[in-house]
Amino acid sequence: MLYALNKSFVYRYFAYLVHRYTCLKNPVAEINRVFHTNYGRNPDLVNPHHLIEKISWMELHCDVSEWTLCADKYRMRDYVKSRGCERYLPKLYAQWDNPGQIVWDELPDQFVLKTNNGCGTVLVVKEKKHFNEKKIKCMLQKWLAIPYGYRGYQRHYLDIKPCVIAEELLSQDKSLDLISPQSMVDFKVWCFDGKVESVFVAYNRKPASLTVDLYDANWHRLKDCIQEMGHYHTQFDVEFPRPSCFEEMKSVASALSKGHPQMRVDFYVVNGKPVVGELTMSTGYGYFTEQYYYHLGDKVDLSMMKVIDGTPLPS
Repeated sequence: MLYALNKSFVYRYFAYLVHRYTCLKNPVAEINRVFHTNYGRNPDLVNPHHLIEKISWMELHCDVSEWTLCADKYRMRDYVKSRGCERYLPKLYAQWDNPGQIVWDELPDQFVLKTNNGCGTVLVVKEKKHFNEKKIKCMLQKWLAIPYGYRGYQRHYLDIKPCVIAEELLSQDKSLDLISPQSMVDFKVWCFDGKVESVFVAYNRKPASLTVDLYDANWHRLKDCIQEMGHYHTQFDVEFPRPSCFEEMKSVASALSKGHPQMRVDFYVVNGKPVVGELTMSTGYGYFTEQYYYHLGDKVDLSMMKVIDGTPLPS
């Protein structure tokens, strides 16, 4: 497993160099590149309506410092606490500014290691004795060496101070294990200024496959708004059961997203309760229909953001 992770580092590093060069030269070109790959056209960044167009517009022209706080997988804990939702966070074992500070013997037998400033930089440790401490620290150092956020110009990630954290290894409810034996179910709740709009469900995660589904705030399925792409697949003949803690999950998502024109709050379900995984201010895309992205874009009120470069608000 560590060999595969180290191999992926080489790809990530060279991709980082290319994306960094493009962003420093012309961030709009990097936004266009990623958007064009999905839609065969450039985004409208003058009069945006599509959700991703509006997110990109805010990255280009607005103060995204609070996005930086929310996207930071370590410091977002302070934000969650400030919103009165501390009890929905997983247990934090330790935080280190660099992997050399890790005291391996002080960690429990099971835990999760992750960097706070990336995507996919997570290592699940189920039995500590089976892992090589030196190799893991080397891998973590490589992860920290690559600033995340240049791809697609997700500027708010670039101001995150990198670190490593160790959290408890969560175990989801048995009912969800039956549905998703390959991975924990991820409930990604889309919110707009505290209002829950929909839930993107991701489960049975494998190296080259992920099953996804979409539901509205009343758990009515939106199968006409989702589309398969790449390794994302949908079981159109199978509906995902509504989680027993759905109302509580929505309440937490609403509290965390209030005051933000858009936010995605990601949850797991453990012991019948929602657990906050992360807060996402920008997102990968292509798995919804364009019509639905425009629908979500209509929910975004750009006037809630502070413009920092004098650009007028789109009409």
